[in-house]
Amino acid sequence: MSFAENFRNARKNAGLTQQQVADALGLDRSAIAHYEKGDSEPAFKNIPKICELFNITLEELIMSK
Repeated sequence: MSFAENFRNARKNAGLTQQQVADALGLDRSAIAHYEKGDSEPAFKNIPKICELFNITLEELIMSK
């Protein structure tokens, strides 16, 4: 799976909406939608926050399965 698919699946598994993720990361909801579409990726500084929010490892977030 791609980063976009991993991100979307992790968000859904965490039971969070795009808006809830955006609020937790201090971003616009549209940024989260772009991550999930594969149009963009988060800033490096936000990666640990995303992993913590979704309770997943870095490998689970970025690695293809």
